[in-house]
Amino acid sequence: MRFSCALFSAVLTSTLFAQEADDPALNFLLSLSSDTDWNLLETTPLQFAVHHPQGMTRVDDVFYMTSVETLVRPVPIDDNNTPYDRTAGSGVGHLFKFDEHGKLLTSTTLGEGSMYHPGGIDYDGEFLWVSVAEYRPDSHSIIYRVDPETLDAEEMFRFDDHLGGILRNSADGNLYGMSWASRTLYRWQETNGGYSAEHVDSKPKSGSDVDYQDCQLVTTTTMACSGIRSRPIDNTHLLTIGGIELVDLENLEVLHKIRVTGTAPSYEFLTRNPFYYNFSSNGRGSFYFVPEDDRASLYHYAPSQQ
Repeated sequence: MRFSCALFSAVLTSTLFAQEADDPALNFLLSLSSDTDWNLLETTPLQFAVHHPQGMTRVDDVFYMTSVETLVRPVPIDDNNTPYDRTAGSGVGHLFKFDEHGKLLTSTTLGEGSMYHPGGIDYDGEFLWVSVAEYRPDSHSIIYRVDPETLDAEEMFRFDDHLGGILRNSADGNLYGMSWASRTLYRWQETNGGYSAEHVDSKPKSGSDVDYQDCQLVTTTTMACSGIRSRPIDNTHLLTIGGIELVDLENLEVLHKIRVTGTAPSYEFLTRNPFYYNFSSNGRGSFYFVPEDDRASLYHYAPSQQ
């Protein structure tokens, strides 16, 4: 199975070129073009109910994936006396640990009360970083760091917004995250070995084609984020696109956009749920996707040789 991706603007800052223009993992992403064919290498059925996956990362041969299990779905409300546009609903936030064959090794639950929606995750070389939020915009979140061996979670701080994903850059110690639909990009500065809601920079996201679902550090100054976005094209139809974008961490700006048109056999866009970008020692990159809910598969894709 193959699909094509269309490469959009590649506007890179002079700082990025000066510092990391020779980074092979970054350059591989920049090498993708509208003529690139992506090949399905392997489909691995996941041997457990995944619910609605959110974020994914990998440590050696083990995958970690967050997921929200919704028990009572939030419903819209129209009440000027509340800041919310929907009810809180209820559910369970999961963190799954599974092997490359799709076998569940262990799992844990994260969250508290109405904060049961985990987001995109990443691994900083020592810990997994996970945000768990209410299932509605402009709400509240808890940020955890998790031991990948034991899945023991430590609450780091709380934040007054829905955080749809978070990662830590071990090079500068900062955390980077995004709000509901990635409308706002955040950066928390490490202060005295920790983080707080007071030491944060924010910037409205602009120049992006998709709402980020999951983000991953690529270099010390860039992260890759994947997602989809649906827009009305008339009164009865929506146009949905998928993509992966590179974001400059210094300026919190979109640097490079890749349209991803591939779908799973279920016709879900590959970038609908979590992704993981793997760059190997042979100088080639590949991608893992879990686009489906409930009973799902891990799809491994690689762009063809140029």
